[in-house]
This record gives sequence, C-alpha cells and structure tokens, in this order.
Amino acid sequence: MTQKHSKLRVLVAGPPHVQAEFQRQVADLHAAFLFVCRTSDLSQLVRNQELVHVVVLPAALQKVGWWGLWNEICLLNPRPALLVYTHTASFQLWSSVLESGGYDVIVEPFTDEELQGAVLRAARSLEDESQDEFRDFLDE
Repeated sequence: MTQKHSKLRVLVAGPPHVQAEFQRQVADLHAAFLFVCRTSDLSQLVRNQELVHVVVLPAALQKVGWWGLWNEICLLNPRPALLVYTHTASFQLWSSVLESGGYDVIVEPFTDEELQGAVLRAARSLEDESQDEFRDFLDE
C-alpha cells in the first residue's frame, strides 16, 4: 500500500560511505532518506510499496547494473524519478537512462548545489507527469 509523506523521499543505493556523502550533500533539502546496499534490501522496499520520490543509483555496481535495480524499482507505484551517477558519462549511458524512463545522469564530482538541484529537478519532473502523490512536498 502506498503511503503519503509530506517530505521529499530519496532512495540512495550504494555502499555506506557513498550514502553518508549523499546525505551530507543534500541535507539542506531536509529530505527523508532510504538507503540500500543490497538487492534484497531493495526487494523488501518494493514489496512494502514504500513511497519514494527520487532514486539515486550508481552506474557501476559490483553484481548488477543500474538497470537491474531500476527494473525492480519500476514496480513501485507511483514510479519515482531516476538519477544515475557516474565518474564518466557516455552517450550510451545517457541514452539508456533516458530510454528506460530515467530522469538524468549526473557526473561526479558534483557540488552540493549541483546534487541538490538535480534531486529537486528530478522530483519536479514527477509533477510535470501529473502524479498528484508528489505535489505535497513541492508546494511547501
């Protein structure tokens, strides 16, 4: 069952040090964070139908590509916006993210302001798609 939340909810996938850095970088957004390190954690989140506004995934993962996680995340209703982060972005990566329904690719290193802007733009893109579930936190 989908739950309503008045805070921007951001899911960050990756190792703990990456999660801590992302949380620090977007702290000014006062977002609620969900962190996953393992695909089993992600599966549980999807089974619980957690409300997530923006998903931040690394392009390079050890055992599965970002698209494998994204395919599972797409089972969430409503579907969140996707940001993929990488050290170098190729045309192939950009086009595959956009073709799969993702919002954007952000290239490391990025400043706090760049990451915050990317997360907010991704969240606002959901409003453009008329997903009422996401409007509450954007109107504050």
